[in-house]
Amino acid sequence: MAVFFTTVIISACNKKFDEPDVFPDPNIPVTMTIKELKALLPTAGTVRAINDDKVISGIVAADDRSGNFFKTISIQDATGGISVRLDGNNLFNNYPVGRRIYIKVKNLCVGEYGGMIQLGSINNTTTTITQTPIPQNLFDQYIIKGSLGNTVTPRVFTSISQLVTTLQDTIQNTLIQLNDFEFSASDTSKTFADPTLAASAVNYTIRNCAGNSIVLRTSSYSNFAAMKVPKGNGSVTAIYTFFNGTRQLLIRDTTDLKFTGARCGQGPTTLMNTADVRALYTGAPVSIPAGRRITGIVISDRANLNTVSQNLIVQQGNGLAGIIVRCDAAHSLDLGDSIDVNISGSTLDVFSGALQVSTIPTGFITRISTGKTITPRVATAAQINTNINAWESTLVSLSNVAISGGTGGTWAGSANLTDATGSVVAFTRSGTSGAIFQLTPYPTGNVTFVQGYLGRFNTTNQLSLRNLSDVGTSTGGGGGGSTGGISLGTTSPFLLNFNAIGTGLPSGVKVYTGGTATALGNAGTYTSALGSWSNFSAGFKNLASATGLTSTADQATQDAATNRALAVRQTSSAGYDPGASFVFEIDNTTGKTNLQLQFLLQSLDASVGRTTTWTVDYALGDNPTSFTAATATGTMTTSPTFGSNTINVNFGSALDNKSQKVTIRIVTLSGTTGGGNRPTTAIDDFRVSWN
Repeated sequence: MAVFFTTVIISACNKKFDEPDVFPDPNIPVTMTIKELKALLPTAGTVRAINDDKVISGIVAADDRSGNFFKTISIQDATGGISVRLDGNNLFNNYPVGRRIYIKVKNLCVGEYGGMIQLGSINNTTTTITQTPIPQNLFDQYIIKGSLGNTVTPRVFTSISQLVTTLQDTIQNTLIQLNDFEFSASDTSKTFADPTLAASAVNYTIRNCAGNSIVLRTSSYSNFAAMKVPKGNGSVTAIYTFFNGTRQLLIRDTTDLKFTGARCGQGPTTLMNTADVRALYTGAPVSIPAGRRITGIVISDRANLNTVSQNLIVQQGNGLAGIIVRCDAAHSLDLGDSIDVNISGSTLDVFSGALQVSTIPTGFITRISTGKTITPRVATAAQINTNINAWESTLVSLSNVAISGGTGGTWAGSANLTDATGSVVAFTRSGTSGAIFQLTPYPTGNVTFVQGYLGRFNTTNQLSLRNLSDVGTSTGGGGGGSTGGISLGTTSPFLLNFNAIGTGLPSGVKVYTGGTATALGNAGTYTSALGSWSNFSAGFKNLASATGLTSTADQATQDAATNRALAVRQTSSAGYDPGASFVFEIDNTTGKTNLQLQFLLQSLDASVGRTTTWTVDYALGDNPTSFTAATATGTMTTSPTFGSNTINVNFGSALDNKSQKVTIRIVTLSGTTGGGNRPTTAIDDFRVSWN
């Protein structure tokens, strides 16, 4: 029996010893909310003494346990939060996080620091009222301790813009939570603050995956100042503050950061076609789903400053969709860079009429390679204006244009590009941050081509040059029948528009019949006189281009057309079906890489029974006996109906830096198909570009 009583006594003593002290909330009426207290100070830069016998109550949301808060605690109730200045150390012993406290505010004062309202003591040592921390010997006079272990649940915010910086803001000095944030990659090797105390505090800018940012401020006197900041991504719980309008977060300790997830731009992603991204926009801003990325080639030129430093114009490929990528800061990506862009969680919206994804952290963009090219789509002004929705943020080229407008005959501002079908505005940024070439006079007279990326400003369709290489004033397209080859020159691209073939074929351009896979065949006969689409006699001819005309154009209209094309009428005559070819002999490609070809393949028949399939191939050296087929994109058959198709050929590295002759051939190696008349086929706007 004695043993039994001993056991009971020990058990009872242990139970009493293990129980914490209980601090019930005192029976004190709360007569003022924190919001009402802060309302006593309507104007910044002032201090207001409190003469009314009022009591506020709040739960401690932040204390000085880690040293990141100095001689202050933050308390909050259902109406807001406030910083309480206390002239003491180790405040957490009496006022830990989760404790409810009551403050008798009579004879205290409210003031502000950098726009943040604080509660403190009246400084009686100055002639004007100022605020000072409440003296330690007066803590118990003003502060009554209440219950412990109260939960302070952070309020979750989804946007930085929801955190305002006004004097009476109800969010200041309250506990909040932000998700999907991380430190900049360049900061992840650094410590929270400066343990040498050379700086009293350190500010870091943390960002979320949508590019929104806020300052995280840490005292160098905190006990985690020497710890490395986390490298991952996640949620931050902190006291929200601001200083002179700059939003700031103050964490209580490192457990407030849950940065354990994959960083923005990392983790699995699904590749989207740019066209599919554009299709997500239906008239209102839309958030792009997580785990998405696009790839493409930069078609804007930051070096020449004709686009803002935070913008990239990215096109997915020749003839494919493009889009504006708005970065969170100035980027370092150049014209021709092939890039991968993580667009997870970004916003798709229209800005001044143009569709863009924003705001993309520069760290979300990976440069894959450099020196790539996109071949501009050759189009008329009318086609551009009709297809602007599909062609926006892609490269286009206008041929045979007249330029007018601008500023004093220069590119600055808005100039007009006019061809036979209409006009498009050429926009060039001007002023102190404008394009480098803004004050360069534009060429007068008929200009061979002007190319650039399409955009919109409100309802105005516009084209922006990347640099002055986007303007061509020479075609090499006048005749003379020289036996010399084509000299590509030093500026890409080289263009033949055939508008001057009334005087003969350009140098290096030849026509053949009877061509095969292993032979050029026989030199063909070219007739330079104006020809007719309806003339059914065999031969190579000077015909009106299909560009800007319809199949019903009469002969007078065809003869008046200044836009000409090099054509062939196939018949059963030997060598025309198959075997007809257009041949281009380039002197060399020394110093040039990544050659690409673009041309128009045109059907100049209203209706015929047969179709012709064309092939692009190439050979090296004089008198070639072996040709290599090139991969061409676009419709490579002509007829039975009138039309014009853009053909693109990327030669890759096959023609890089060749010191000997390079022959490019557009040839019919197989016979026509179908029954009835054979077609008339033309080529126009033969364009070679390179790096």
